[in-house]
Amino acid sequence: FWEITEDSLDHTMETFKIKKEMRNELLDLYKKLNPYPEVKKCLEGLKAKKIKIAILSNGTPELLKMLVESNNIQNYFDDIFSIETVGIYKPDSRVYEMPIKKYDCKPENICFMSSNTWDVSGGGVFGYNAVWVNRLSKVFDKLSYKPKYVINNLEELFKII
Repeated sequence: FWEITEDSLDHTMETFKIKKEMRNELLDLYKKLNPYPEVKKCLEGLKAKKIKIAILSNGTPELLKMLVESNNIQNYFDDIFSIETVGIYKPDSRVYEMPIKKYDCKPENICFMSSNTWDVSGGGVFGYNAVWVNRLSKVFDKLSYKPKYVINNLEELFKII
């Protein structure tokens, strides 16, 4: 995942003629992503309802750990699932299967949220209750799957769970 991120940044820097000296600084910014303002409150609300919370990501375990710890939200998550466990990227169904195996539940018992349409589709096709977090009021990509729910921010999640 990190190699793909680096390659994508290199391509973008070349396309937009960004100085090569900025590469490391830009990569470091990726390791310090800040959550949206309502994230912590949402995580607290889910925990209060005794809902298990997990991350399912194409990111490496190291990067994901760094991101949640740098934002002091690591204690809200019951699990962090990385594609490195199965050695293949989302939207492959083996990735979406990881929480099912861990929690011994059915896909329809999982509320799966993403801001990426391809990921919402992958999770939805797998059988999850897929929620598209559409913060920018975009049009959903022309994919065969359409999300079960669309929310503008995580505060709206509590209207559907």
